[in-house]
Amino acid sequence: MQQFINNLFDRLPIFDGVALFFHKRIIRRRILNYYKTCDIHPTVVLGDVILDKNVSIGEGTYINSGQLFTGEKSKVEIGCCCAIGYNVHIKARSHNPLKPTRLSLDDVHLRKEADIIIGNYCWIGDNVFIGPGIHVGDHCIIGANSVVTHDVPSYAVVGGVPARLIRSQKPLE
Repeated sequence: MQQFINNLFDRLPIFDGVALFFHKRIIRRRILNYYKTCDIHPTVVLGDVILDKNVSIGEGTYINSGQLFTGEKSKVEIGCCCAIGYNVHIKARSHNPLKPTRLSLDDVHLRKEADIIIGNYCWIGDNVFIGPGIHVGDHCIIGANSVVTHDVPSYAVVGGVPARLIRSQKPLE
């Protein structure tokens, strides 16, 4: 019986179409919820992404998966036409090194916050971490598995832990 049902579903592509319709609808509804607290252009494609408030994403950008976290006084801005890979963490807040944890449950948790700005036409590989206060210029490439701890100039290719300049590209004319 199980094989009969599987063969039936394989022969009728309408089931795939219906499933795909509902899947796209669920994703679109999740993105619309993000629009309420973030400035996201309608052409942005978001995969499995967790967004915080104070996030701005320009047109034509896609993010496969990851996290974009901000603080109360910080923001994340991503330019247009950026390609962002899987498991990318962009965090504008972090623990304060002077007091990284609470001493008790009633204690205040200190955080370090700074804006992150990513320029236009950037390519960010899989498993990249970008910390607070980082500015990434236009037309940059950040290699997979990199930890970005310093600003990245425009047209730069960086990679590694911590990310270092590999080379500078010539601008396309």
